[in-house]
Amino acid sequence: MSRSFGPWHAGCRLILVVWLLISGCSSSSRVAQDILPSISGPSEDEETRIGREFRREARKQLKFVTNPEVERYIDRVGQRILSTMGPQPFDYRFFVIEDPQLNAFAVPGGSIFFFTGLIEKAKTTSEVAGVLGHEITHIKGHHMARQSGPDAISLLSMLGALLLARSGSGGQAAGAVGQAIAATRQIAYSRQLEMEADTLGVRYMAAAGFDPKGSIGFLKTLDQERALNPIDIPAYMMTHPITQERIANTELVIRSLGKTEIKVEEPDLLKKIQIIIRIERRDSDAVLAEYEKLVRQNPENGESLHLLGFTQQLTGQLAQAKQNYEKARRLLPDNPDLNRDIGRLYTQTEDFAAAHAAFNQALALEPKESLTYIYLGELYEKEGDLRGAAGAYLNACNLSPFWDKPPYRLSVIYGKLNRLGDAYYYHGRSLLLQDDDQRAVADFERAIKVLGDSSPRSQLIKEELASLRARKR
Repeated sequence: MSRSFGPWHAGCRLILVVWLLISGCSSSSRVAQDILPSISGPSEDEETRIGREFRREARKQLKFVTNPEVERYIDRVGQRILSTMGPQPFDYRFFVIEDPQLNAFAVPGGSIFFFTGLIEKAKTTSEVAGVLGHEITHIKGHHMARQSGPDAISLLSMLGALLLARSGSGGQAAGAVGQAIAATRQIAYSRQLEMEADTLGVRYMAAAGFDPKGSIGFLKTLDQERALNPIDIPAYMMTHPITQERIANTELVIRSLGKTEIKVEEPDLLKKIQIIIRIERRDSDAVLAEYEKLVRQNPENGESLHLLGFTQQLTGQLAQAKQNYEKARRLLPDNPDLNRDIGRLYTQTEDFAAAHAAFNQALALEPKESLTYIYLGELYEKEGDLRGAAGAYLNACNLSPFWDKPPYRLSVIYGKLNRLGDAYYYHGRSLLLQDDDQRAVADFERAIKVLGDSSPRSQLIKEELASLRARKR
């Protein structure tokens, strides 16, 4: 007789998996308190392993946003902050979770999860950068390991509780996870670690050219949300309690920076990302009405025209989108994002010459944007130029080595070109970036078989395989 396991069992399984994982990182049989001691903590390799196993479980329990615009937006902001911090021991990964909760969290080993609810509540990209700078600091400073007790388990308990809250399970299940949380320490970081993350996070995001006031602005936004909804406290505030002391400290840090050079993109891409999120939850009529009103109020506002055209494109109104895009381009000729959107529209309408011209302009303005190469590859595919598509996707792979979409697209193209060894290899790379190691290994082995055991390319793949197998021991 089969049994049905609901969200409560899933949450408990998630807690158990990481409990076993962390226990496995210790060679002794010490009690939980000693597994991640405050002074030494787990090694960086162990933190990477914890983060990777967490991602595997999270992919089963949470809905990851896979829209390429949203994925690239959050990654671009995060990578820009990291670029000011020097060499890092981890490969940082940034993920967006489709969930209306105001929440974000960081996991040891370089994984940061940002909920769509938090993106919608932000007013500027600098506010998003403030949250990311804070979370990056928690990882960089090994804050979980520095807490007393196995706090990676606490984070898993929080995710289990989140699953229960979203599932609407009964009070008995919620109580069980509540006991798990109590048994594995409080979720919230200590006052000292929160202050450290605030201080360094503001400095990092300001060094990257974001407005440091965005950090304090978002803290105040969350505090106002708590005041307006005292019963429904934002999830982010549960793990990162916002106090007047934290706000005062952040203001002091901002003043200590003096005059900073702000390099925020204009127009701010956040509004476009918020449109995508709203349309994907079937709010397109309201979005259209909002931007139609803005354009009526100011017909010469290039940003409003662009965003109205973008909304129309997403909802299939291509003729109207084209009209508003071209008006916007006359006002904002040097906007790479607008030119990229125009290129996509002309790809859809099969005006290939106009599409190439728009993409060329976007790349001239922003030559290292992998998203443009992804869309350029789609254009080449539609034209039947598979080699051109392969070149575009290779550029995207090189520019965004931790993004799974470019190698997947490349694997499809190489399959069509009958380059099966390369097709298997890049499909394996895509699976590896999705934490599906078992299937990635199988594809790498297929690639070696097709390419020939002694070929130079196979030798490189064998090295990757050896590294992949070693980390599983």
